[in-house]
Amino acid sequence: MAEVGVDIVEIARIRSSYERFGQTFMKKILTDAEMAQCLSKPDPVASLAGRFAAKEAVSKALGTGISKGLFWHNIEVLNDEVGKPFVTIHAPSFSGRISISISHDRHSAVAMALYEQA
Repeated sequence: MAEVGVDIVEIARIRSSYERFGQTFMKKILTDAEMAQCLSKPDPVASLAGRFAAKEAVSKALGTGISKGLFWHNIEVLNDEVGKPFVTIHAPSFSGRISISISHDRHSAVAMALYEQA
């Protein structure tokens, strides 16, 4: 069985939170490894927005939402050596596979997650 989750976020909304709270906002949403990848980008906020949307999409595919047993740091979205995003779930009870796709333009970031149960 497979489940799909999709999320879209306005980059301006994420940028506003980042400008107000800085790296404290990033630390709430991202793991250290995710922060390092975002901060290495020309526009770290666009990358942050993509990961925000990805984590929301994953939580929707899993049917948990954020804060109902699965929190921001339990979902880690990184990029491999060629730039393809991948998801790691840091939760002992998790089994299955998640595929993720992330995209953004000047205004929005969107992500789609596919959860395939083990």
